[in-house]
Amino acid sequence: MRMINKVLIVAAAVSLAGITGCAGSGGGSATTPPPASSTASGPSADASAPAGEATITIRDFAFEVPASVKPGVMVTVTNADSAPHTLTAKSEGGFDVEVQAGGTVVFEAPQDPAEYGITCTFHPQMSGTLVVR
Repeated sequence: MRMINKVLIVAAAVSLAGITGCAGSGGGSATTPPPASSTASGPSADASAPAGEATITIRDFAFEVPASVKPGVMVTVTNADSAPHTLTAKSEGGFDVEVQAGGTVVFEAPQDPAEYGITCTFHPQMSGTLVVR
């Protein structure tokens, strides 16, 4: 019987090590953002973005907005700060997206050409203008 107990203890230890190893490797990769999202919104996005895309970067509690975007274009908003922000149209019926610290979101620009005042509802001192034309 002592041999059976040793075998069971070893089997249990191996099983536990396998389960712990799987949980450790899966948990780390699930919380790490995919590298493609950080490179897709690189620093050259404003000048060289394809016609159907635009990028707004939030850095140092300020919006870095391209000179203009086309109506209906998909706009990528990247938050380079350590605090969450929103990109909210000051006029009603516009857009309102929340971007977690270090996060990225995508939204569709308005279809109507206009100048849209923008602000962060968390930090009202942050403001700017998104020109759609």
